[in-house]
Amino acid sequence: MSSVDQNPVHDLESLNWDDLLSLKRSQLNQIKDLTDKIIDIEKNRFRLINENIQQEKNKLVNMTTRLAQIRTEMNSNNSQLLTISEKISKSKNFVSIMGNRLPSDNEVDLVRILESSQKLVDEKRYKNERQKNEALSVMNDASMKLEAIKAIRAVNEQLIDLKAQAEEIKKTLKILEDEGTTLQTQIADTHNKIDKLFVSKRQQAAEHQSCLKDYDEFLSTLDSVNSRLDAMAQWRKRQRQEYGYRPGDDALFKVKESAKKKFEAGAKLSFEELKLLYDEDKSSEG
Repeated sequence: MSSVDQNPVHDLESLNWDDLLSLKRSQLNQIKDLTDKIIDIEKNRFRLINENIQQEKNKLVNMTTRLAQIRTEMNSNNSQLLTISEKISKSKNFVSIMGNRLPSDNEVDLVRILESSQKLVDEKRYKNERQKNEALSVMNDASMKLEAIKAIRAVNEQLIDLKAQAEEIKKTLKILEDEGTTLQTQIADTHNKIDKLFVSKRQQAAEHQSCLKDYDEFLSTLDSVNSRLDAMAQWRKRQRQEYGYRPGDDALFKVKESAKKKFEAGAKLSFEELKLLYDEDKSSEG
């Protein structure tokens, strides 16, 4: 790569025709590269970042919705667990109180006593009214004891069922709690991803602006190069018409440019410089 390509910011008047063409090619290549980059940012990078942001936002909505559902489900399960815990407490109190009052009699024996007494009364095998009343009293006592035993058994069975329900609810609560904890971590990670995507978007926007600025600068330089080439082309044309000047030799053109600047600045010109300016004016008038 020539020095012209490496450093396009210089005095164009110091460059010859070939250097200017080289600079023009360099500017055109730079403009093409910048155009491709600007299009890539506008059509691809911005779109991809926006799509990713939207995807992460959709995930965030789904996760926060699920997290709200989990909290609702946990509240419901905690309410159920509280109700069951109260029932367990009442059942335990009942068993504790009634357990001390349970008869020492065996349930099988009580059933046998009840059945035999019932048979005695039903078959009227009692000798007198007093014996009948005694049988009825025995029946009533055995029946009450059996009912108490059955009640305690039913409450104990209910306790087993209630404790099983409580354990299931606790398992459900643990699963919901773990899911909620995982979701909270994922939500925090998603927020971080979205923040990083917006940072990336701002960086792309800054790069986009920088590319546009460079693009304008390269265009401006290209315009200056084209203007310089046009001026040299016109000068070459006149030289060929007047003197048969060879297009490859730009030294005289540079001398004329230098003389023109000195004249405009009011500096003293040599005879050759005055002649060169005079010849150009004469050619322009012609």
